Amino acid sequence: MMNKISGYKPIPVRTWVLTFEGTLPDVSSLESIQLVRWENPSAEGYLELFKAVGSDWGWTGRLLKSTEELTEILNSANNEVWLFQVGKQVAGFFELVRSVNDTEIVYLGLTPEWIGKGHGQKLIQASIFVAGQNGRKVWLHTCERDHASALQAYQKAGFKIEKETVSLEYYPE
Repeated sequence: MMNKISGYKPIPVRTWVLTFEGTLPDVSSLESIQLVRWENPSAEGYLELFKAVGSDWGWTGRLLKSTEELTEILNSANNEVWLFQVGKQVAGFFELVRSVNDTEIVYLGLTPEWIGKGHGQKLIQASIFVAGQNGRKVWLHTCERDHASALQAYQKAGFKIEKETVSLEYYPE
């Protein structure tokens, strides 16, 4: 049984776990794109970008953490936050969690003003390139509540569905 969280309700959500099965992309051709590692972001600064990218898709995973919990996650040795910049503007981000055996792309997305401008595949390719640098398995999950073309975009980039589940997840009421 899930706990009641004010402002949120648990709903059944179909989720896919995907594993990258291609070769690492060549990101040298991503013109005007810059990847900048965001070292030790503040919880407040991180949440501002997290909300800008994820609010339309109901992202709550980081919103349900206390400031202390989130700060600990963001500053842990195995966590990396990368800013995806077009020119000098932050257009989105991705967050990685590295372990001994694999690297998970935990969050990935563009801010609303950059969606639909051809940057989605560039962001995915960039995240795969960075995540795969240690030679370990790269994986992520997406769900039916994400952007309508998210699953297809990941598959186009070389991800294969490993597993599909339905579980209760918290979404804003």
